[in-house]
Amino acid sequence: MQQPDNMDQKVADKSHVNSEDHEYHSDKEMLIYVGVKFFLLITIILSFDFLVELMLIIVDIIFELIHLLIEFIEEFLESILAEALPTNKHQNEVIIVNVAMIIVLYALYRFTHGVKYLYRLKRHIKVDWLIYKKRKVKSWKLLSLLSKIKLVTAYCVGFTLTFLLVF
Repeated sequence: MQQPDNMDQKVADKSHVNSEDHEYHSDKEMLIYVGVKFFLLITIILSFDFLVELMLIIVDIIFELIHLLIEFIEEFLESILAEALPTNKHQNEVIIVNVAMIIVLYALYRFTHGVKYLYRLKRHIKVDWLIYKKRKVKSWKLLSLLSKIKLVTAYCVGFTLTFLLVF
């Protein structure tokens, strides 16, 4: 497998951040944006149990549907084998299990070759993260001192309220 190289920083440096890309927001818009972020954070924290339970229900339904699909395919293949070959029920099941094992082994073989794409995905995520950080640093540098103070204060108040309301 090919290991990712250290070209991530070079690629992130090449993708420059234009000052035209930054829109200047008023302090009120900035504070509303921070407020919305903390509102969403509090909402997610308070509804975490519900979201986990909902996800478990969805996973259970998906597994049940997959099980029903497998049963349907198995019955369909058994009926085809019973008509095509002079075999009994046990022999049909053995044939189906062997074919299923071959399919699973082939899928595992393809999966091991797909791991190299995970390294490529990791590299792209890292480059995107470096570009994001560079954009945020430039945006921070463009803020006035008063706006920086307001932004830091808004985040401190938001975290304080989050800890007081949630925990």
